[in-house]
Amino acid sequence: MAQIPQSRMEGDWAVRALREAIDADGRGVKRFAREILVRPPSTIYRWLAGSRPIPLCVRDYLVGSFRILSPPTTTKESNQNGPD
Repeated sequence: MAQIPQSRMEGDWAVRALREAIDADGRGVKRFAREILVRPPSTIYRWLAGSRPIPLCVRDYLVGSFRILSPPTTTKESNQNGPD
């Protein structure tokens, strides 16, 4: 029996976050697409289906105000060597 191909975007946090944002907003996909993201609804449906990647600008919107502004203070190599 052949397996069903998995979506390229399976497990992508942005797909889940987009669905949650649409559900929380309450407008539905079509109005959210037009009024919030200023995109054609068909584009949003493709993103939700995982057939197209969600662009960086939309991912930034989904993240909101949380940002990581600097790289980690420790590296993998320094963690393996123990404290100095």
